[in-house]
Amino acid sequence: MKVGIGALADVQATVDRCKRLGVERVFISCASLAGYEKNGYPDPASLREFKGRLEENGIEVPSVTYWFAKWPARIWVRQGATNPDILLSRDRRCIDAMLRMIEILGEVGITSVLHYVDFGKPTDAEQIEACWAGLIDTYRELIPVAESYGVGIGNHSLHRLLPDGIRERAVAEGVRLDDYGSYTADGWGGPFLVGTWKELRRLIDAVPSPCNGATLCTGMDIVGGDVPALVGEFAGRIHFCQLRDHTERWPAGREVPPGEGRLNFSRIVAALRDAGYQGILHPEHLGKPRHPGENLEAKAVSYVQSLLAALDVSA
Repeated sequence: MKVGIGALADVQATVDRCKRLGVERVFISCASLAGYEKNGYPDPASLREFKGRLEENGIEVPSVTYWFAKWPARIWVRQGATNPDILLSRDRRCIDAMLRMIEILGEVGITSVLHYVDFGKPTDAEQIEACWAGLIDTYRELIPVAESYGVGIGNHSLHRLLPDGIRERAVAEGVRLDDYGSYTADGWGGPFLVGTWKELRRLIDAVPSPCNGATLCTGMDIVGGDVPALVGEFAGRIHFCQLRDHTERWPAGREVPPGEGRLNFSRIVAALRDAGYQGILHPEHLGKPRHPGENLEAKAVSYVQSLLAALDVSA
């Protein structure tokens, strides 16, 4: 395991940032590359060149991030979530784009992808199972291709804290953790089809394969998940890891830098070590600076590196 951060659009800027932070691994956002906006997957030459130039500068590039292709381009009822009509219609353009994306990753030597499964939950309860059927059918196409190219899919459930203003109103109204799967409000993208570790488990179990796995995001605690136990459950199928912290569980929680909230990161990193995880540890959702010039990213990277040093872990 090593700390990893997101690459910037410019190679030299990324290299300089990595040097400042003492980081040797990055992941690339597919959405930042040529071709994605038009086709739903990055141009292979663009990805290969960008990855190669980073590697020439001593930066490892094992992973990318990818959002479900968002066609058809139309405004859905809840901003911040992908339209579930894609699943209801078995949209071929989206499925074919994702298939090609996996092929490209394999061709250029990317071995893992952080895959946000960001569909909104349909407002019509009768459509929920139809969406699940479409999602599972899609993965039955994706995973054999991922297996053939050796690409691990780290599926990410949509466990999100409420933003300022909405959070305070929800708490005052008596909204509870149990309401996560049904709560709606302007400015809040939820509820989501794959919103907790329970739905994530359903997706992974529906198409069993070492390549169909999880992004182990410590934000699973936001919605009630036992993160160390989930590390054990998904062991061997964790393809990306995000470390974030918060003050309380949903709906009252706020983002804070790792180590300043409710999570026990020493225990979590030890569980990842014991599970054999050797990928990126990405500190994210760091909260707001408390004073001018506070570099929360540098602070978070240093904190995670101290956890690894204390456990004598490096891969």
